[in-house]
Amino acid sequence: MRKFHDLEVELAAWEGSGPRTGRSLGSIFRAFGSSSALASALWLVLIALAGCLPPERLNATTPRPVIESSGSPVLSLPPTGRAPAPILPASQTTQPCQEAAGEIESGTYPAVAVPGSLPYLIYLPPCYRDLSRSYPAVYLLHGYPYNERQWLELGAQQAADQGLRDGNWPPFLMVMPLQPEPLFRGSDGGPGSYETELLGGIVAYVDQTYRSDPSRRGLAGVSRGGVWALEIAFRNPGNFLAVAALSPALAVNSARPPYDPFAIVQSAETLPRQILLLAGDQDWAAPSTERLGTALTEGGFDHSLVIVPGDHSDPTWERALPRVLAFFAWALSGRP
Repeated sequence: MRKFHDLEVELAAWEGSGPRTGRSLGSIFRAFGSSSALASALWLVLIALAGCLPPERLNATTPRPVIESSGSPVLSLPPTGRAPAPILPASQTTQPCQEAAGEIESGTYPAVAVPGSLPYLIYLPPCYRDLSRSYPAVYLLHGYPYNERQWLELGAQQAADQGLRDGNWPPFLMVMPLQPEPLFRGSDGGPGSYETELLGGIVAYVDQTYRSDPSRRGLAGVSRGGVWALEIAFRNPGNFLAVAALSPALAVNSARPPYDPFAIVQSAETLPRQILLLAGDQDWAAPSTERLGTALTEGGFDHSLVIVPGDHSDPTWERALPRVLAFFAWALSGRP
């Protein structure tokens, strides 16, 4: 197990200055002696020629984006560990985003495990509507007795906007669905449970409706939602690169073995590449969260366990929120 650090991803700026071109004109003008008319004529000719120089000659050393033959962006990390700005293929190149904040869109999607439709909220990063690129998506599951607004009330939109303004994080989507009863508390996983609703319902809908990147998904949850995040991500590691559980209610979870995070860890060959467990030092969920961390260590699975000041309440999760979003910004950035 490795200690979790807040990892900042900053956009690097390119800077170039072209070499000086041309020769000294002193000797040339001296050849004309005191003939000011000829000197003036020569100046006019040189100025006209300078205006015809192509831009490349005026700044010959300015770096150019390097695009792979496949057309996918090249993203490499310099020795400092800070990521340069993603390079878009020529067809996706746009002007720098001038918007300071993202927006929240609300909607409904057709449910697959319960009748009717279910509400959701989604955070669209600044300039989402102006760009043709795809984005990582983080699915944020609420706890009991909350609804899809819990993460917004904890400050998710403000934290994401601030991270993007500071240049620390790449842009990403945040999807906040309602977890309906009786699936939320009355099922534990597998067919017909909330696992079915998440994967076959909201995830499929977002991939069809928004420019989400299916290869870069994250899943997080608070309390009961944290248990669901672990169960679903542990059973479907091919669908989620990263998972985070805030004060997961493992101590009161009575799932059948195939859907119990502890049992899944014991039998799993693979899990999501990045796992974050977080709880308060006065949190009733902390002992079982630490016990899951021990199980992951014994199973040889890399993860991060963070104990922060606080109990099982909103103020604890609100203070931890920037750390959690920074975890996903790094985990879904494409960094090896």
